[in-house]
Amino acid sequence: MIFSDIFAALRWWLVLSALGTAAWPLAHWLFGRLPDKGYAFGKMLGLLLVSYLFWLMACLGFVGNNMGGVLLGVAALLAASAWAWRQEGGTAVAWLRHNWRYVLTAEVGFALLFMVWVWVRANNPTITATEKPMEFAFLNSASRSPAYPPLDPWLAGFSISYYYFGYVMVAVLGRLAAVPEAIAFNLGMAWLVAGSGLGAFGVVYNLIASQRPKLGGMGWTIALLAFVALPVAGNGEMVLEVAYGRGWGSDATWAWLDMQDLVPGGQGSPRYVDSAGEPTSNWWWWRASRVIREYHVGGRVEDGLTPIAEFPGFSFVLGDMHPHVLALPFAFLSLALALQLYGAAGEATGEPRRLFSAPFITNNPPLALLTAVIIGGLSFLNTWDVLIHLFVLAGAYALGRWRAEGRLSEQTWLEAAGLGGGLVLASYLLYLPFYLGFSSQAGAPFILPMLMRPTRLVHFLIIFGVPLLTIVPFVLANMWHGGRGRWQTWLSWFIGLPLVLLSIMLLWSWLIASNPAGYNTVVSLAREVNVTLPALPASGGGWGWGAQALGALLPAVLATRLTYIALTLVLAALVATAVWLWQAQLDGEAAVARQGTVVPFVLLLILTGGLLTLGPEYVYLKDNFGQRLNTIFKFYYQAWVLWGVAGLVALDWLWARMRPLGAAVGGVYVLLLGAALLFPYHAVQSRAVEYRGPATMADRRPLTLNGLVFVEQFNPAEYEALVWLRENAPAGSVVLETTGNAYSYYGRVSANTGLPTVLGWANHEFQWRGDSTAEPGLRGPLVKEIFDTTEWQRAADLLTQYGVDYIFVGSLELGDHTQLGLAKFANNLQVAYQNNGVTIYRWQGE
Repeated sequence: MIFSDIFAALRWWLVLSALGTAAWPLAHWLFGRLPDKGYAFGKMLGLLLVSYLFWLMACLGFVGNNMGGVLLGVAALLAASAWAWRQEGGTAVAWLRHNWRYVLTAEVGFALLFMVWVWVRANNPTITATEKPMEFAFLNSASRSPAYPPLDPWLAGFSISYYYFGYVMVAVLGRLAAVPEAIAFNLGMAWLVAGSGLGAFGVVYNLIASQRPKLGGMGWTIALLAFVALPVAGNGEMVLEVAYGRGWGSDATWAWLDMQDLVPGGQGSPRYVDSAGEPTSNWWWWRASRVIREYHVGGRVEDGLTPIAEFPGFSFVLGDMHPHVLALPFAFLSLALALQLYGAAGEATGEPRRLFSAPFITNNPPLALLTAVIIGGLSFLNTWDVLIHLFVLAGAYALGRWRAEGRLSEQTWLEAAGLGGGLVLASYLLYLPFYLGFSSQAGAPFILPMLMRPTRLVHFLIIFGVPLLTIVPFVLANMWHGGRGRWQTWLSWFIGLPLVLLSIMLLWSWLIASNPAGYNTVVSLAREVNVTLPALPASGGGWGWGAQALGALLPAVLATRLTYIALTLVLAALVATAVWLWQAQLDGEAAVARQGTVVPFVLLLILTGGLLTLGPEYVYLKDNFGQRLNTIFKFYYQAWVLWGVAGLVALDWLWARMRPLGAAVGGVYVLLLGAALLFPYHAVQSRAVEYRGPATMADRRPLTLNGLVFVEQFNPAEYEALVWLRENAPAGSVVLETTGNAYSYYGRVSANTGLPTVLGWANHEFQWRGDSTAEPGLRGPLVKEIFDTTEWQRAADLLTQYGVDYIFVGSLELGDHTQLGLAKFANNLQVAYQNNGVTIYRWQGE
């Protein structure tokens, strides 16, 4: 890695450290009831607030998209911290002096993880393949748009219709660290890994320290495991890869496991090394996120829409800067906020209580405002996450009140509901410029029934086996130790929740069957299971026909729920046990001090993860994919976070209270975690070989953080042209380039410069905008016409219509369009830039 890259990484780390330092007094005030006073979350809080203030001021037109606007955001953060400093009376410095070991541990852990992932990214820095071009386009637009909201780089004339806050954050860091976007992309990934590790460590430490004021060596060890267990480790699929590659297991075993590409008869052919034992560049590691096999009710496998069971370690190895990855450090910030609220909810017990008003929040306007900024930021980072974290926040508040009062009153329910509703409203208003320009692909009905075969328990355990190894003994031990309460509660949740979900699934199946738009779905389902549907009336059917159709299909639909019922039973039991233990814990703890046990909070995390993983077995959220792959993706990702935290805290609880059991479970946990770390070990090598080549190559490509190195090496003419555009084209200039399929080199000019083009990846525009505009479909043929027509006036009219400033003619344009069509540009336009492979024409209108 060249010196300039190392220096850029150092500046990036220094900026993050400075933002954490600037936010420390505010974090100390906000998280004052946590054992670490919020120290682990200072970097997230500082970056969030600076980015939010800069973004809001830029959207309102008070500042430009420049360093001055960012520095004004930093000044506002310093002012807020100065206010918090006065409120705390300078106790933040005293805490640092007395807790320097914790501070040193947190900072060293963050720095080590950051440096390791800088090295990982330097081994494969290229911004190519999958959706990296899209993400780089958004980053460039957030950094280079003349004003906010940022311009959509792939649909000129529109602003971005996507949750783009994370790209604003990376652009802010890049500007403060004086790092160009091509390097900022890779340093941003390193920050996300390190920030997620630090956040996981902070949440686990605070939960453990809340139970045991003096942490022994085991408590510290478990907290430190969070640095790798949550953001880096893989799932259990890698163990199967190793076994398969070594020829272990019979054909019958692999047939029973039924995992993609791990088929009977192929054992002994590892894909992660070649015949000489060298790491390969094959994307074998991709299978770790595609463990679940999806089957139609008739038994037909659906490999094209396999549910995505991605986990953070996979995301970071893949290197896609997608919103669910950008939001990950801030998910831990939200969990810390929920834990703080859990501990503080009982402090206003003696105060007057109003309907739908949570006293601790509403009586403290600065706290209410900051809470709404954090939760609203999650929505802006990755909208899927916000309702999950609102549920945890409201649940934490209710549990805190329950512990303080000894009962869960109607007033507490109303306050929790009011807290959630109030945060939704406040977050919406605080981030209003985003919502005004945002349109979703989701349509009505928003929730659809999952009529495929359910997920098998064995596949689920491959994904979540490591955290469940400690969670299950934890809940069972709590039942054995102090579980009191009514068994009717357990049974009602164990039986009632699956029945409720089944009823929702059947109800929506009926409503869809009753809708003309649902006929094709119903007919297709009937064909698969060889069921004859009632004749469709000439009037078009309706609810009566829908009821008859569902009645005919009901046996097949119910049979799908019984195909693999084990997962439903396990998850229902886990949810029921968590609720039952709440009652047992809290009903007997009216006299417990407010800073007492955190077991109910851990149970809340377990319950939420159980609901997130059980729900997609019955229903899924509608999007352009037409199946539940995205619902599994988003829900399992958050379940990984919640169960990962809960699993580590559960391990500490078992060790402290049931030493023999804790030691046995801990030993197995360490073994499984070691096996899970085989995923990054092998996958990182595979990614490095993909870019650098095998270690035996004498001319291996050098380590670098420059994400455009691929273009520079394999298409130097286009690289030089892109650099010229970045340096010479005014911000917001529209560049015409040819358009083509997604997940390809098309859209490369706009993606690599941040300058909008007439149309980039059309299918992604439809995903982001849904039915809000027909523009992507209209523009594709017109872009082709501009390049191919020989009628100059027609081309000129279209160039004017779309406000084009430059026409880029490079390798794709020369390959996709006729020479006669391209010749009109040379005959009628001035050449702005030219080299031996690219010509850029300037269009100034008529």
